[in-house]
Amino acid sequence: MNMVLNADVLSMTEFASDVREYSARLKQKGRATVLTQDGEAAAVLVPVEAYEKMAWEAHEHQMDQRLKAAVEGYANGERGSSAREFFDSLYQEDDKTAESA
Repeated sequence: MNMVLNADVLSMTEFASDVREYSARLKQKGRATVLTQDGEAAAVLVPVEAYEKMAWEAHEHQMDQRLKAAVEGYANGERGSSAREFFDSLYQEDDKTAESA
């Protein structure tokens, strides 16, 4: 997403005056718009496609970090739990869910 935060600034009052027009412009430009209130940045509007991309990239980064930590743990001798322990814990969770239903 191409953000030009000092160029794409709009007061809340302006935005509220014609939400449809500014929403269409936001989608057309494909970049974020900063909303101000009393001259201070108050919120950022982001097109849906840009938000989805950021959310996906954040998720991928989180998964990368978890994988890196697991690989480092394995290299340091951490072996986690056995398959039997893992499946037993799943069955226990499933039993608890069935009891509460």
